[in-house]
Amino acid sequence: MPESPKVPSAFALWLEDALKSWILQVAALLLVGAVAALYLLGFLSEPATGAFVAVAAPLLAAGLAARPALSAGRDPRGRALAVVAAAAAFLLSVGPSFSAIVPGAPILAGEVAAQGDALAVPAGVSGRVRVLISGHLRQGYDPEVDFRIAGTRPALEGRLERSWSTARIGRSGRARVAHDHLADWYEGSIPPGTAALRLERLQGRPASALSLAVYRDWVPRWLVLAAMGLTLAAAAAADGRLGARSEVAVPVAMALAFGLLVEYNATPLSAVGPAMGGVLLGAMLGALAGALASRIGRSLVHPGGRAGKRG
Repeated sequence: MPESPKVPSAFALWLEDALKSWILQVAALLLVGAVAALYLLGFLSEPATGAFVAVAAPLLAAGLAARPALSAGRDPRGRALAVVAAAAAFLLSVGPSFSAIVPGAPILAGEVAAQGDALAVPAGVSGRVRVLISGHLRQGYDPEVDFRIAGTRPALEGRLERSWSTARIGRSGRARVAHDHLADWYEGSIPPGTAALRLERLQGRPASALSLAVYRDWVPRWLVLAAMGLTLAAAAAADGRLGARSEVAVPVAMALAFGLLVEYNATPLSAVGPAMGGVLLGAMLGALAGALASRIGRSLVHPGGRAGKRG
């Protein structure tokens, strides 16, 4: 006698339904809450907490983007596109954001304190680089320090600066709160044969020498942006093939926007604020970009992969 088809267990059906609906969001909220508590209590450092968010946020978005692939009855190519787009979005988001917070060991590091100071460049070090420049501001005055580092193309120009805001204390009290911007990433290229990076201009009186940490920039920015564009296009095509209920492009766009924002704003010295801000702003920008991409994908590709009719 032929065997009767195996009926899924009640737990398997519940798990499939939970994965398609609420379990990813709830698990993410609980985990983020636990990490935030550990950070506020001082058990987790700034880079560790920022690195966690840099991985957890894209992972959640990728999970949401891949959910349509769990439905066995839907278009196979659309499901495959959803998985590919989700995986690519995760990698393209985590790579830039995580490396901005935890860059690893530099190929060159040192300090320059006064105008004319130089940091020797070892023989053979050339090509595209990312340079983390950081310092400290004096309390009470010099709210801004401008500098220019020669030796790269283009030269690295930036500033350390202090801004102020008003915070509420108690029911009626207010106090001024200082916000110091003390580090930034800069991109440039070290020409072959360069002997040193030199502090060409220093305006202001920093509280310490400027610290320079030089890292290889292995992947050109245009290539990363092109890969992100292809990933969003794949997500939009997945939405077109999977039908009106599919939502692949929106979480994919959220992950990509988050990665760009964190890479641009975060440093090892300031990671948690930019990472959390990247979650909020990336969600808003990604929702708009993803909804537009999804709409375009649905207009060009009908469910099952048929091309849309014109006219």
